[in-house]
Amino acid sequence: MKLIFSRKGFDSAHGGCPSPILDDRLCSLPIPDPGAPTAYAEISPFSGSPIAQIVEGLTRGRVRRGDGAHLDPDLRRDAIARAPGWRPIFGQAAAAQGHLANQKISRGDLFLFFGCFRQAEQVGGTFRFVRNARILHVIFGWLQVGCVAGATSGPAAEKPWAAGHPHLAPRKLEYKSNTLYFASDRLSSIGVDAVGGGIFERVAPELILTETDMRCSVWRLPRWFEPRGRPPLTYHSNPSRWTDSEIYMRLQSAYPGQEFVLDVEQYPEARAWLRSIFRAATR
Repeated sequence: MKLIFSRKGFDSAHGGCPSPILDDRLCSLPIPDPGAPTAYAEISPFSGSPIAQIVEGLTRGRVRRGDGAHLDPDLRRDAIARAPGWRPIFGQAAAAQGHLANQKISRGDLFLFFGCFRQAEQVGGTFRFVRNARILHVIFGWLQVGCVAGATSGPAAEKPWAAGHPHLAPRKLEYKSNTLYFASDRLSSIGVDAVGGGIFERVAPELILTETDMRCSVWRLPRWFEPRGRPPLTYHSNPSRWTDSEIYMRLQSAYPGQEFVLDVEQYPEARAWLRSIFRAATR
């Protein structure tokens, strides 16, 4: 089994700001995409508030309700209207997909999606970030791979419920190595009774990767993450990235970077750690 930390959602480069934490709820915003088949105005409300209103407020109008939204990973069943049979999907292409292919990501492997988040609030009819609130890297969702398929017209014909995914839009079909990862029915690889893909609705300490009082890219991880002769988390082979605090490991996570892969067979401690995350985040 492989564990993949996958960075997604709004940040300084895509969208221009973090995704919001609203009343302790994680609202991962899909990045702007002019060629996407779904506009922000078409995405269902988050905790009663229109996604388009949240996006326009936090970006101060730089991203508009009519702009295309790259709804990927697509993890929330009620995000838009669905055809029968829908299940969570993640798409990847180009160099990032090349990395996943080199790591032989396949059935049973587990994506943990993380992104940049910051506390926000609604004042009147406008959303804004809380003054002095920190930017954090937070895990917001998961997908256990049920099957992998090239993103061509074939999957859209065979799985009509997937036709609205942005990686199946006509312009995206031309992407190099364009690939879809479909969620399994259940999360079976770590012994947790949950669906194969979904979101963590509320922030919990176990979902926060960022070390206390450090930049968002500096992570606090269990000590067993340190390679110590084992294949390291990909893109993190340089020993200078790892600092041992005797209680945990501090990791300077790679940037830019989208997919960081850990071989769980080399790190069997990961399964118990993953179970603890799901228990804490879903209680």
